Order: sequence, then C-alpha cells, then structure tokens
Amino acid sequence: MKHTALLLLLTSLASVSTGAEWKTLFDGRTLDGWKPTSDANWRVENGAIVVDSGQRGFLIHEDTYDNYELTVEFKAAKGANSGVFLNTKHGKLNLTEDCYELNIAPPDNPFPTGSLVARVKVGGAGESDAWRRFDVRVVGGHVTVKLDGKQVVDYRAKTPASGNLLGLQLNEGRVAFRNIRARKLGKTGD
Repeated sequence: MKHTALLLLLTSLASVSTGAEWKTLFDGRTLDGWKPTSDANWRVENGAIVVDSGQRGFLIHEDTYDNYELTVEFKAAKGANSGVFLNTKHGKLNLTEDCYELNIAPPDNPFPTGSLVARVKVGGAGESDAWRRFDVRVVGGHVTVKLDGKQVVDYRAKTPASGNLLGLQLNEGRVAFRNIRARKLGKTGD
C-alpha cells in the first residue's frame, strides 16, 4: 500500500513539474472520440481497438496535437501492415510533408515496424504476435520513437509535418491497439 501511494505521489509531482497531464484517448470500452475515414470494421474487443477488414483508411482521434508525447500498445497479426499516423490530417496525404507514418509492418516491408515511412527505415524490429509498445515524442520536426523501450528513431524534419491529428491505420491484416495516451507539450517540448 505504501509503495502504491508513493508511486501516485511521484506521478502527480511529475505531471505538475511538466505542466501537462496525460490524457487517455481510448477508454477500453467505446470508440468515443474516434472517427473512421473509410468503411472498415473498427470495433472494441477485450479492451482493445481492433480492425481486420474493410476499406483501407484510418481511425482519427478528434483532439489536435502539435507537440506531444504519445504511448500506444499494439498487436499485429503476422504479415499485417498498419501504422500510427502522427501529426496527420484528413484527405490525401503526402507522407513527407503532411504527417509522420509510424509503421507496423513485416521485416521485408521497405519500412518495417518502428520506421517512419518515406523518412527513416528501422531494421531488426521483427514481427511478433505479442503486445508491443510505441513511446513517441514529437516537438516541431523532431520525432523520437521507442519500440518496446528501445529507441529506434531520432528524426529531425527540415519542415515539421503540417497536420495536427492522430490516427490509427488499416492497410492489411488484423491489428489491435490499446492503452493509448497522449500528453501535450509546449513549443520547446516542456
């Protein structure tokens, strides 16, 4: 009990010192706050957002984010191709200007899991049918990504992506997402 109280106090102090609080973007029960961009079978199963068929597209969160930290757990079936879209927008996208596509894809994909499509290729991430986690930080055009606790991306864009939305992608195969949280940061990342 004492350890739990101490952990809660330290977490609270960390939020106060940074001036920003983490927000849960998925409650584990509903798709409240999320809107699909195509006819896909986005749904909630066992506390996760799941999709495995339908028209390719996104599930976009209604909140806007420019500079932020994001954590998301994902589980992709072998051979699945999906992603988390950072600083994205609605409509047709230019992947080198409008957004950062954090890919979830097999090792033989030109941009395997952990890569930023059309920007940074990450090798050696492999496939896994276990739950995995992205920890992302976006400040201006600087994007860092940890995959399962290991930093895999430290990227600086010449010009920051022009979008300010977060999206989950259906491209091919079954994928699930859970424990999605974000924390807005100031222009300098504090």
